[in-house]
Amino acid sequence: MLIKATRTICRALYQSRRIAGNYSIMDEGRGLAAAGALRVHATVYLSTKGANKISKQISKDGHIMYICEACLLRFPSQERLNNHEQYDCAHICTVLPNSETLKKKNWFGQPISNDKIKFDSYEKKLKIPFVVYADFEAFLKPIESCSNDPSKPFTHNIQKHEVHSFGYYIKCSYDDKLSKYVTYCGPNCAQVFMESLSNNLKEINRLQKYPPLPLTNEDKNQISNATICHICETELAKHFYDFDWYTGSFIGVAHESCCSKIRTPSYIPIFLHNLSHYDAHFIVHALNFCDGEVEVIPQNKEKYISFSKKLKVNNHEIILRFLDSFKFLSCKLEELAKNLSNDQFQELRRNYPNDEDFFRLKRKGVYPYELMTNYDSLSLTSLPEQKCFYSSLTDSHISNDDYNHAKDVWEHFGCCNMLDYSNLYLKTDVLLLSDVFENFRKLCINTYDLDPAHYYTAPGLSWDAMLKYTKIELELLTDYEKIAFIRSGIRGGVSQCSNRYARANNKYMEDYDTGKPNSYITYFDANNLYGWAMSQYLPTGGFEWVNPNTEFNVSKTSDFGFILEVDLEYPDELHDLHSDFPLCPENICVGNINENKLVPNLNNKDKYVIHYRNLKQCIEMGVKLTKIHRVLKFKQSPWLKMYIDLNTKLRTLAKSDFEKDFYKLMNNSVFGKTMENIEKRVNIKLVTHWENQGKALGAQDLIAKPQFHSLSIFSENLVAVQLRKTKLIYNKPIYLGFCILDISKTLMYDFHYNYMIKNYKSSLFNKKVQYYSMLRFKSIKHTIFTQKLNKIGLSYNDTKRHILDNNIETLAWGHYKLR
Repeated sequence: MLIKATRTICRALYQSRRIAGNYSIMDEGRGLAAAGALRVHATVYLSTKGANKISKQISKDGHIMYICEACLLRFPSQERLNNHEQYDCAHICTVLPNSETLKKKNWFGQPISNDKIKFDSYEKKLKIPFVVYADFEAFLKPIESCSNDPSKPFTHNIQKHEVHSFGYYIKCSYDDKLSKYVTYCGPNCAQVFMESLSNNLKEINRLQKYPPLPLTNEDKNQISNATICHICETELAKHFYDFDWYTGSFIGVAHESCCSKIRTPSYIPIFLHNLSHYDAHFIVHALNFCDGEVEVIPQNKEKYISFSKKLKVNNHEIILRFLDSFKFLSCKLEELAKNLSNDQFQELRRNYPNDEDFFRLKRKGVYPYELMTNYDSLSLTSLPEQKCFYSSLTDSHISNDDYNHAKDVWEHFGCCNMLDYSNLYLKTDVLLLSDVFENFRKLCINTYDLDPAHYYTAPGLSWDAMLKYTKIELELLTDYEKIAFIRSGIRGGVSQCSNRYARANNKYMEDYDTGKPNSYITYFDANNLYGWAMSQYLPTGGFEWVNPNTEFNVSKTSDFGFILEVDLEYPDELHDLHSDFPLCPENICVGNINENKLVPNLNNKDKYVIHYRNLKQCIEMGVKLTKIHRVLKFKQSPWLKMYIDLNTKLRTLAKSDFEKDFYKLMNNSVFGKTMENIEKRVNIKLVTHWENQGKALGAQDLIAKPQFHSLSIFSENLVAVQLRKTKLIYNKPIYLGFCILDISKTLMYDFHYNYMIKNYKSSLFNKKVQYYSMLRFKSIKHTIFTQKLNKIGLSYNDTKRHILDNNIETLAWGHYKLR
């Protein structure tokens, strides 16, 4: 086993692990085990099997370190290394945070370590001067296909989506005269979109920057009273005036270093609603028609969180950053627009100042998508009949009110044909999106002093808002054993069907039987479950292994908490009582399904990782603790509660549904960030050229890389190359996600066993699989189709629980009756 290395390999590879050249670790019969990079000064070859012999060079105290050949982590003993190789190794170069100061400096110019997380993104307080909102319309061309057996599952394409028009609105935050709407309908639509957008944004980039304007009396008063920097919010030693580059107006007083760092970003955000799942597939095909590199943040080879196109303007670069507004506001545009008050439709009002126009367009219109199959459809000279607005995707017709509104719009705006109506519909959608998102930006800036246009998703925005508001400093785990320990305890939320059949009998039912006892079916939901869990005492740092005999029976408001690895015994006498909702669920394979599922079961637990509050609850309910293997102690406090309470309070004071939904989103999104799994990230390169162009690698060199995984050819000049990850950097506080999930389960178990358990009954009658049809949009190499699927909708088979012979009652796996 050889790696291409340097004469200073130990320090370059095992200590700093900084990336420059390429290396790969190959294992015969196992393929690529790990890949990464290191500085190459003078080339030598070193067998990693001999690395342990020279490991004293990288140990601070001169002791031998035992190095994993697959991931390059080092351990103080052979036993620890053996355990790691057997249970934890990711078989990829693994990089851990460390407490040593780095050459990298923080916002204040101080050397930093990479084992802490705190807010340091002050540049995102700057409101981006130009933002673009866009949308596309497409023909739905029918695809002939053979008939399928409805009693069996199938998938086939029934429509192909071909884009025919676009509209985009450039919104200027400081001068409405620079805001404008651009539209086009015709062939090569996506290509024209990229060319038009590029030309307009290049013109924006050339706009004159204004010198500072003279200070007003109000400005002077603000300067004389200023004690903190308006950018970094720390104390001022010396005053420095900050001016807007585009208008020349005075902004505030700041440190000189802060002013020098705050610059208008080189990227221009372009928002489309549901970009990732729809519009992106049109745009991607046109990325090769403009010169410049393409960067992508992928979910897979066809779905992207965001992608960017770099454009050269004179001697510098601007970036077109395409973003999905749905990843901030995950609701239909129609519903989002309904939540706005009349005075919040500023862009729509600016384009349609007349009341008669404005009030007809402030609600989302309707469109006969499935009637529009080609350019001839746009020539129709009258509004199609109401039945033509049927959607097979939702299997629904529009309401009479919607159709009457469409007729009113057609007549009021004097539409001569469907092209006029389509253009008006498209422009309305774009302006509604701009109003929705501009109000979202305004609310974020007023509440958190952060502009969402800097971010890719709501979780990223909410995470920064939380760090900024709480001023918390979170420790990162620097020991892989602790990371693997906590990672093994992350189990998600429980979802199961304990009661397979229920029938209500009461006076409100049509078939009420007075001879039987009254019974009701009631829906219960834990309101703001994760918000409650995030308001509890959560870890902040100070993680250390402690003696298994340490007393963990401490209060939930103690300054210290524990995560334990334990063996548990589930006594037979609890099985009947706990079968509906067993404690301590596990990710296991059950039944004939070879797939891990989160299964509540009554089996005994071996080396079960659990939060101390959950363990105390289990013991109180009768589960026996038989052994403690390991205990991880940490500092804790209710540090996140102040952020959750802020948003909860603001939600109660909200003046509109839009604001209420916003504050709810900002709470829920934080939890999503605590659950971020870096191991599921993929590395995708979108390439528009075969050979290298300057520093940008072409498809030829990417395919030749040892970490090459696969590729997808979308067109003659566009290919997606997937590369295997060359390293894993554990820079996320995964312990937060673990604790929030575990603590949330204590509330559910408490409610079930202490309040509701007497109300549960169970039964089911037949063994029949029912299929249902559904439609979805599916991209195949960035060509969009409407697909029809026949899927299992209802099945008698429940793999998460054992079904008894009467086909009605079920038992949790591990129940003593199943032995």
